[in-house]
Amino acid sequence: MEVDLIAETAPQSTAPVISANPPAARLGEEDAADIAAPPEPVPTPPLPEPVVRPTPAPAPKQVAKPVPATPKKSPPAAQKAPPRPTPKAEPKKQSSRPTGRLDGIVDGLSRSQPKAPASKGAPAAATAAEVKRSIDVSIRGKILPRWNACRVSGVDVDQLVTTVVFRLSQSGALTGFVSVNTKGVNDSNRFQVQPHQECAKKAIQLASPFDLDPDSYDYWKEYTLHLDKK
Repeated sequence: MEVDLIAETAPQSTAPVISANPPAARLGEEDAADIAAPPEPVPTPPLPEPVVRPTPAPAPKQVAKPVPATPKKSPPAAQKAPPRPTPKAEPKKQSSRPTGRLDGIVDGLSRSQPKAPASKGAPAAATAAEVKRSIDVSIRGKILPRWNACRVSGVDVDQLVTTVVFRLSQSGALTGFVSVNTKGVNDSNRFQVQPHQECAKKAIQLASPFDLDPDSYDYWKEYTLHLDKK
């Protein structure tokens, strides 16, 4: 603020009139004061609060499935070469000149014929059937030729069937007749029954003795035979 000093003898007062309004500010000084004033500090923004994330639950462990073991392929077996055929030895030529001796022939037969293995036995049912079949073939084979040679003729003679039951010894010889019966008898062939039975008994007597296995004697010691003229 500038103040002017005025002499006391001045007729009029030169003092400035004090106004009730505040004096206007000077532009130059105020601008300079404003420029020189330091900037107000900028408040630091508050730091953001840390975000707390929930801890994720641990994932279940995956159990590894067992991988089936691949079977190892065995290497193919080496193919064996087929065996070479062994050359057969040529048979020695025997002299065709007769010597009159049979020693060599007997020895050759005994060596060439292998011995049959001993039978260990078969089931009882099969053995019985085979034995009975063999007995029938042997007995009927010797009786039928004699039976066919005995001629019985007449009306309805082909309807007669004579059944003879006879006994044999262990040697196969006939020891006697148990029974002789005839079926198929009618008025026309009644007179032929007796000749029919006589021919049956005669054929058995002529065929005896029979060549049978003594080990199976229980099967043929009493034999039943059926004969007809059909």
